[in-house]
Amino acid sequence: MSSSTFPLSSPEPTVHNDDFDDVFGSEPGSPPFDGRDNYDGDMFGLGNTEISDIPRLKEKHETEGYRDGVTKGKAESVQKGFDEGYGLGAVLGLRIGRVIGILEGVCAAVSVSAKKSEDADWLEEKGRLEELLKNAKEELKTEKVFAREWWGEDGIWKFEVPEEKDGKDVVFPDVAAAHPLLKKWHSIVEEEMRRWSLDTELMEGNEEDVVPVRPQMKADSVEQKIGTVKSDLNW
Repeated sequence: MSSSTFPLSSPEPTVHNDDFDDVFGSEPGSPPFDGRDNYDGDMFGLGNTEISDIPRLKEKHETEGYRDGVTKGKAESVQKGFDEGYGLGAVLGLRIGRVIGILEGVCAAVSVSAKKSEDADWLEEKGRLEELLKNAKEELKTEKVFAREWWGEDGIWKFEVPEEKDGKDVVFPDVAAAHPLLKKWHSIVEEEMRRWSLDTELMEGNEEDVVPVRPQMKADSVEQKIGTVKSDLNW
């Protein structure tokens, strides 16, 4: 029996449902997608290829979120540290400025007197004060005042502050006054002020707050008040 007696039937055409092409279909100009072309027995072989983007996007968002968090955290921490450090630094700077300023003033006055009199004693005092001023400027440099010897990495002082032992609230002036370098030079300046009979209240002009005086009266009172200072010391 020949095969021509029973003609072979042609396979039925495959019918595709295009009802959802506007949602899930390919864009115009792109080849149609048939999940069966890639089917290899794995049910996920029929899934949308865009699933592979989810881990990448998740990682990207996590990375960006981490960076934003670190940036914001750093900004807040730095600002807080700056706010606290600025206040303490300002107090330390004022005290250092006072020490240097008083020593410079005394040194300048003695230099003028030494130049006028050419006395050996004045020349000796001039040399002593110049050396003292030089040492003060060297020891009170910023890098030495804020050296690791005195401060921890967290910005907390390592030296002893008396108010801490007494259980009192510690403020910036307390910390500045307890700094070993500031403490040392404060004592030196106080000694020089006693040596030359200097009155800081007089230099700051606080006498005007007590009794208002005319310029000439003020000048006369100043002369009387510094009468104990060596007569040749010119300010």
